[in-house]
Amino acid sequence: MSEADDADVVHTQLATWQRRIQQTAAGLTPPQTGSPQSALAPLLHQLVPVYNVASGLIGEMLRSTDSPLATTDTGRTYLVQLATALEHTNRSAALLSTAVTGLAEIHRLAPRPGTTAQAESSLNVMLGHAAALRSLQRALTAVTAPVADAPSSTRPAPTPVVAEQHRRPADGGTRPARRRP
Repeated sequence: MSEADDADVVHTQLATWQRRIQQTAAGLTPPQTGSPQSALAPLLHQLVPVYNVASGLIGEMLRSTDSPLATTDTGRTYLVQLATALEHTNRSAALLSTAVTGLAEIHRLAPRPGTTAQAESSLNVMLGHAAALRSLQRALTAVTAPVADAPSSTRPAPTPVVAEQHRRPADGGTRPARRRP
């Protein structure tokens, strides 16, 4: 295939992944208020499509790795985009799983009125769900960037912004000493 054909194939595949991730993100509605039992099932139903997207990304990466497309710059860039989308999708699934655990914790503590753990668990569920949605949006951004804007194989791939926030090395230097007057 020519470079133009490769770019067309990648563009078509990225459009498919954009649509799938957008549909999955649109299905992530905030957890219901009320009893934890009524909120648990919808949250579990939201977790399934996120795992399906992650599974599909893995399958697409396996298929693309075994194709001649993987030997081209366009194909390698496409694989990097898919891997980045997979990273964020898996993070989203992990965050939703944590929200499910939080709901189960709320349900466990429900007979004990006035416990602060229940309020904290409710907050954790809401925050976890919001973080999962943000991770899916990052996955969408990963497959939305035009192939021409993605890093070429001659340059190292930039680390995602989220990773920079969490993996930044600690300042090795000492803190400035306070001088006393």
